[in-house]
Amino acid sequence: MALTTVRIKELVLTGGASGDPSQQVAAIVQALAREGASAQDLCLLRAFYRADTVDPDQLRAALASCVPDGPGIALTLVPVAWAGQGDGSLSVEAVAVVGRRNATVGSGPFVAGLRQGRFLFLAGQAGAVTGTLAEESRSVMQALGQTLAGLGAGFGDVVRMNRWYHAEGTKEAWEPSARATASFYTEPGPIATAISLPVLLPGGKSIKIELMGMIGEDGRALPKSHSWPEGLWDWPIHLPYKHGLACGGIGFVGGQVSLDADAQVIDPGHLDRQVKRSLGCIDRVAAGLGPVRQVLHLGVYYEVPPGGLAGASPGAAELRALGHGAAPAALAGFNTLSYPQMRVEIEAIVDLTD
Repeated sequence: MALTTVRIKELVLTGGASGDPSQQVAAIVQALAREGASAQDLCLLRAFYRADTVDPDQLRAALASCVPDGPGIALTLVPVAWAGQGDGSLSVEAVAVVGRRNATVGSGPFVAGLRQGRFLFLAGQAGAVTGTLAEESRSVMQALGQTLAGLGAGFGDVVRMNRWYHAEGTKEAWEPSARATASFYTEPGPIATAISLPVLLPGGKSIKIELMGMIGEDGRALPKSHSWPEGLWDWPIHLPYKHGLACGGIGFVGGQVSLDADAQVIDPGHLDRQVKRSLGCIDRVAAGLGPVRQVLHLGVYYEVPPGGLAGASPGAAELRALGHGAAPAALAGFNTLSYPQMRVEIEAIVDLTD
C-alpha cells in the first residue's frame, strides 16, 4: 500500500511508514516523488520506535545509512509503547519543502535545525544538563534558542512545539516543566502538544522538544492569527499557547483532548468517544482560523487499548479508521497521557482557503 501523502504549495507531508528503516526511507522518497518533490527537499524525519525492542543509537545509525545525500535533515526519535500500524516496532513520518535551503545549523545527515524557504525545522533535542524536569526543560529551550538564532529566527517565529517528556501523567509532574518552557514565549505563542514518554531518553534525560516555525524568505516575521473557541477546554494553569494558529495559508491545531473548560476529563476511559471529541475540537479550532479546504496531517497519540490496534475494542476501530483515512496520519501509542483517564490527544495541520 502506498504511503499516504499530501502536498500544499511547497509543503509535503507523509503519514507514518512501516517496515525496517531502509524500507521506510525508500517509501518516503517514493511518496515525495509522487508529489513532485525530491529527496533533496526532505527536511524532517520523526521516528516513533518501540522502547522495549529498538535501540535508539542503532536506529539513528540505520537511518543515517539509508537517507539520501543532501544538505541535512532534522531528526526526532521518540520512544513509544507502540509505533504505527505495522508490527508496532517502528514508524517514520516525513516533512519536505520544495525549494532551496537557506540555512542549516549542524552538519552530517542529521542537523540541529534548518531553514528551507519560509519553513523552519528544529530536530527534537534534549538538554545539556541532567536534573529535574524543569531544569532540563530550561536547558533544552536555551539550546533551541541558539539554533533558532543560527537560522536567523527566534521563538516568535515558532508555529508548533512538540514536547516529549518522561514523567507521570499528572499535573503535579508536568507543571514545573510546562512553566519553565512557557517562559521562553510571549503571548500569543505557538500551538503546543505534550506527551508523556514510557521511558527515559538516552543518557537518562527526561525531555525532548521539537519545533517548527515559519518566517519570511527575507527574514522578516510573518503575520499570524490565532483561534480559541469559546468554551473550549483549557489547561489547569495559564500558558501562552493557543489552540490554533494560522500562518501563510496553513493552519496548525495543537493536541486536542477530551477535557472541559475546567480541565476535567470527559468520557473518562472511553477511547472511542474521546477520539470523536478530539476530532470535533479540531474542527472547531480550525474553523476559527478560516475556511478549511482539507486536513493535511493528523498526529494521533493514544493510550494503547487492550489488544492494541488489532483489538476488538471500539477505540481500536476508531484509531484504525484514522490510520486509513484520506489525511496522512502518524499513530503512536503510549502507556499514559498527561491526565489520568485521558486516552487520546490529536494534533492537526490544515489547508486554509486563501
